Amino acid sequence: MLRTKSTATTHSAITVVSAFATGKGVTIGTDIPCIASAELQPRGKGVSPLNVRTKVSDTHHLITTCAKIAMRYQGVQLPDEISVSILVDSKIPMGVGLKSSSAVSVAVTKAIFELFSHDSVRPSSLQEILRSSCEASIRSGASLTGAFDDAAACLLGGLVFSDNLKFKLLRHQELDGDYGTIVKILIPMKRKKLTSSVSLAMYRGYREQSLDAVRFARRGLIVQGMLLNSIIHSVIHHYSMKPVVSSIAEGASASGISGKGPAVAAICPNDKIARRIERRWIEENQTCRVISASITKPSPS
Repeated sequence: MLRTKSTATTHSAITVVSAFATGKGVTIGTDIPCIASAELQPRGKGVSPLNVRTKVSDTHHLITTCAKIAMRYQGVQLPDEISVSILVDSKIPMGVGLKSSSAVSVAVTKAIFELFSHDSVRPSSLQEILRSSCEASIRSGASLTGAFDDAAACLLGGLVFSDNLKFKLLRHQELDGDYGTIVKILIPMKRKKLTSSVSLAMYRGYREQSLDAVRFARRGLIVQGMLLNSIIHSVIHHYSMKPVVSSIAEGASASGISGKGPAVAAICPNDKIARRIERRWIEENQTCRVISASITKPSPS
């Protein structure tokens, strides 16, 4: 028997190594939530088959695209008398590199999969959810590559290694506990950068350096991977490395520019160091705000 309503929750994520230059990405899930619900309702005359209500900006019509592609993946054709109402509520800051679009995309996709599934979504279905979500992100223009690494981290949590070109999860594990689970995130108040505004050509000259960053991460050297990735992005986008350097000086286990920026994420081993980093960032950056998150544990993949 089909459900009449389903709800899916995904979360934010931060970057260890961006996949823009090589197609290989490394991402860590964090716990800022994004919730999507999908509900079957009677369809009145002149009512659209898909009705979207959202508290987040959706300039690319990502939500509708996700729903349509997810239903196509499942072979669903809505009867004329039925519509699907979709509600999205995300707490993830948008346009700063915390995977807000990927979280929305995979949450909506999962909600639609669950709505039209006879059983709860099984681990074997997760790959289809990720592929459907990434296809929707590309089709809508919200993502250049589908951002498989980001979608996987938003859906599954933990530390994700991926081949975005093949939509393949290479490794999925828990971050070494020595790094800590507290994340402080510096967000410039008036500076955003949508992924759709970025060109992959900007990264072509940094392929080898990006591969080195991935190799660092695969060896468990997250701090080196994040640093090298941040240097690449600071050169391309003219970001200051000062927040990254100052957070490491205050004791961060690892720190770096997240996504295409401009947010900077610092992983902290304890509360004392987290507070110290936040104070220093506020002293040094008068037009920024600092938010907190926690690293998520990996769910079955």
